Amino acid sequence: MLAAALLAAVLMAAALPAPAIARERTNAELPAAYRRSPFAVMSLSVGLPTNGWQIRAKKLKSGGDLWIQDKSVPYSYGHPALVLMLHRTAKQMARQTPGSVLLVGDLSREYGGPLAGHRSHQSGRDADVGFFVTDAKGRPLNARKLRTFDSQGRARDGSGLRFDDYRNWLLVQLWLKDSRADLEYVFVASHLRRRLLEFAQKRPAFQRYVADAAQFLRQPSKGLPHDDHFHIRIACPDKQRGLCDPLQFKRAQR
Repeated sequence: MLAAALLAAVLMAAALPAPAIARERTNAELPAAYRRSPFAVMSLSVGLPTNGWQIRAKKLKSGGDLWIQDKSVPYSYGHPALVLMLHRTAKQMARQTPGSVLLVGDLSREYGGPLAGHRSHQSGRDADVGFFVTDAKGRPLNARKLRTFDSQGRARDGSGLRFDDYRNWLLVQLWLKDSRADLEYVFVASHLRRRLLEFAQKRPAFQRYVADAAQFLRQPSKGLPHDDHFHIRIACPDKQRGLCDPLQFKRAQR
């Protein structure tokens, strides 16, 4: 079993070597089937989130209902399905809870590839979304940066901010109901996952979504526990499966 797993890892790494320095990617690097219409002008996610790149990515932009944590770094590019979902979610949250602004951290580089501080975020299908917060009296606030929270919902930085159970659950529920982007995972620390599920289970209006959310929310088995943001990942777009699977990609190049 171990030998098979090691062989698979080697094959994947050989199939799609991610560049050490992000550079512009071209159609010539794609299998022949993806150099022709309609793919020749489409945004494409290539390879794995942990070993991939992207071409013709869409840039996420700040607006009245969406705030990018650090606009000075060029890490706000992703597949259009991801970018449009983030804007859609921000608008929905602002309608349901007026005044809410969705906080977004890193997506990917314009051409994908390794991103400092992340194991994934390489192929335009990942985004970090900040938690909604309240002040110590429970009044909703809009955070401008990612903050870590303990199991009691208290910010670890001593600011007095609290994890907003209500708005963070609404956010998860919106993602659960969004069928257009094909959201695959929402990574979050286990103690905050438990907090959200317990909050929803006690409220009849939310109970119908708890079982699905329990499958949807997870703490990653590797890396940091994600106690300062949700890490969302969309699935590989249907018509691009041959690009997202490294072994299929390698076969298509032959």
